Amino acid sequence: MTLIELLVVISIIGVLAGLLLPALAGAKKKARETQARKDMADIKGAISVYQQDYNRLPASTPVTTAANDFTYGTTGTGYGTNIINSTAATYQANNSELMVILNGGSTNGMTLPIDPSVQNNMRNPRKTGYYSPKLATGSSATAGAGMGTDGVMRDPWSNPYIVALDLNYDGWVSNSVYNASAMNASGSALVRQGGAGSSTYALKDSVMIFSFGQDGFFDKTLAADAVPNKDNVVSWK
Repeated sequence: MTLIELLVVISIIGVLAGLLLPALAGAKKKARETQARKDMADIKGAISVYQQDYNRLPASTPVTTAANDFTYGTTGTGYGTNIINSTAATYQANNSELMVILNGGSTNGMTLPIDPSVQNNMRNPRKTGYYSPKLATGSSATAGAGMGTDGVMRDPWSNPYIVALDLNYDGWVSNSVYNASAMNASGSALVRQGGAGSSTYALKDSVMIFSFGQDGFFDKTLAADAVPNKDNVVSWK
């Protein structure tokens, strides 16, 4: 091959690579979104079966005594009180409590900082395994996708899933992120609880689960379909 021919071939390869890399990145992002939706569907299904069996939602004593909707995912996430219902601000928890209850008490040898009321199968005395999550592997087992050694179930981007439960059993569930008026300006798919005059947006269900997607961020002062919220993956859409 002459030098010119070689340069032409290299140029063609460069163009093809430029076309293929964005497509591959898009496919990888789509695959992670699909996995996140599957995880959320599995968790929600497990919670639903648990509720049918025990006639209550899976939650620790400090959570149930708040007698209001509660959000699992407010510790160990970096988001803190930004995603907690103010009525339940006296107690915060990540989703490890929920995982232990739904696993039938199994912690896979993990030592977890969970409330005593969910230890020793007190919230699942039948020891039924409603949910068996994929375990995080490798050197980042406490922060990778799946359930880490800290018992927290994380999305494909290694961020903890946020789970809100309707613990006042009024048929509506909300969360301090998605009940914000600005968040519901467009793209949230939530409705006003109590009708047009209400300022509270909620989901007519007992469970809502969401992930903050690839960027790992949210801004509840912006609409659900605006950056950085538009890549959030939610269980109700």
